[in-house]
Amino acid sequence: MKFIRRSEREKPKVSLVLLDWSVRESLHIFHYLSQQTVDRNEFEVVMVEYYGTISEHIRVFEEQVDTWVALDMPRDCYYHKHFMYNAGITLARGEIVMIGDSDAMVKPTFIETIIRNFEEDPAIVYHMDQFRNMKRSFYPFNYPSFEDVLGDGCINNVDGMTSGVLNTEDPIHARNYGACMCARREDLIAIGGADMHIHYLGHICGPYDMTFRLINHGRREVWETREFLYHTWHPGQAGADNYMGPHDGRHMSTTALEALATGRVAPLLESPAIRVLRDGGSRQAALDALLADHYLSDWNIEAIRRGDSHVQWDNYKLPLGIYKGFRIVHEVDRIFAYPLTDRDVETRSGQGHTTRFDGASEDAVRAAIDAATPASLAILSRVSAWGSLGRRALASLVSRAAALPVPVPKAVKVGLALPLAPFAVVAILLLWPRRARSKVRAVRDTLWADRDGSVHLATSLYHIGRFGTLQRQGILVLPSEGMRGYLAGLGLLRIIPRLRIEVAGSAEGFVALLRRLEQEGGDGHVFLTEDLHARYHGHIMASPVARNCLVL
Repeated sequence: MKFIRRSEREKPKVSLVLLDWSVRESLHIFHYLSQQTVDRNEFEVVMVEYYGTISEHIRVFEEQVDTWVALDMPRDCYYHKHFMYNAGITLARGEIVMIGDSDAMVKPTFIETIIRNFEEDPAIVYHMDQFRNMKRSFYPFNYPSFEDVLGDGCINNVDGMTSGVLNTEDPIHARNYGACMCARREDLIAIGGADMHIHYLGHICGPYDMTFRLINHGRREVWETREFLYHTWHPGQAGADNYMGPHDGRHMSTTALEALATGRVAPLLESPAIRVLRDGGSRQAALDALLADHYLSDWNIEAIRRGDSHVQWDNYKLPLGIYKGFRIVHEVDRIFAYPLTDRDVETRSGQGHTTRFDGASEDAVRAAIDAATPASLAILSRVSAWGSLGRRALASLVSRAAALPVPVPKAVKVGLALPLAPFAVVAILLLWPRRARSKVRAVRDTLWADRDGSVHLATSLYHIGRFGTLQRQGILVLPSEGMRGYLAGLGLLRIIPRLRIEVAGSAEGFVALLRRLEQEGGDGHVFLTEDLHARYHGHIMASPVARNCLVL
């Protein structure tokens, strides 16, 4: 590690941590930082370069940089953004740390807005979204006006706000979590800083791993709705020729999403530098400990391409996802399955926790869970799907008969319709074969899709009822009505725990349900599907109900 500049600012309120790994062609954010409405001593800029390069692009704005450090990593190592985050957190002198995009435009009120939000509520993790313009005429960066960036070519401007901030159905994929993330430095140190796990090597992830763990730590996720960053097109802006850790197909790290779903606060692999700070050590001692010995071999480009490094990665603790009511974790040389309801118990084996399943491989543990699943669940799911199809057809016929404009009592209409239902179905199939068959197929496909989700939920609840510790008055929240009948039936048969079932298929419906649960003030578990939790986690974490929520 080598210092090019060291900050002389004593007590800035905000430390801006900006990164480069010899890829930035323009760091024009410095131009806009020179125009801020707050006094220059209110903030500092910490520039972290991954390799040993002294960038000429930074030289243009050198006077704006307070601390400039080159980590001097070998060129045969992939870049690890979390390593740079932890260097920035260690070097930061400000109360608030901002991690953000170094080639973005910001307005003069940018720093002022950050400070004001933390003065109003210090217990937050704060984000600003980013307008993105794809016009190639702004490259190389030629200092367009903010109005130009919002104009022709802007892909997410909706009446002066980003479409991500306005998105309530899937904000986790619609918002730019890496554009600007701010948190108090002491909070970042308390949660163990940025996770140094191998899954975060290269392109996938960013500061939202810390966002999710800060939420689990009790901080509130806040998105700014009046101030934004502005970004123009440049080559490789979505990443190119990069190693990518596990993601959900839409470039959100599944390892970070696992932390959000399971309530985990600690990183899977803590930076030794952050550990020094957490234990009360000095800034210099933390910097001395920043580079762990195994980083150079684990991040070697050629070794990763050959697959050799994966042998060394057996030493990492790996979350392997949620499976049928269990959280699967790889710890050193064995795989462990922990009941989801035991999330607040220390999940390392041998420390006050009873492991329900373990084995030498993930397949062996999953097979053991499958073997403990009664075959009746799969059989009943088939009966339920076709039964639901029949019930829907019958209900449609009955409702149509009851609506006939004939002066006959409704009960009589329904009574006459029921015996005729089978004949009516046959008549429909004969008279309108193509239309009827396509509709039946569409309904059947919907039911079978629901069936797959229902079976997953049913087996998860079965195992939780058998192996976990359930609180009273449990509630199951479903994303669709099609799952309700099957799961309610299994509850009546006592195959799974009998739960109160609610359906919330939209943001409005979900928020209304949370309000009702808050008013009821119950202390039972609230079970959510993974997609509902990911989409509406912001609403969940802002509610007292969050402490009782479990993700299936």
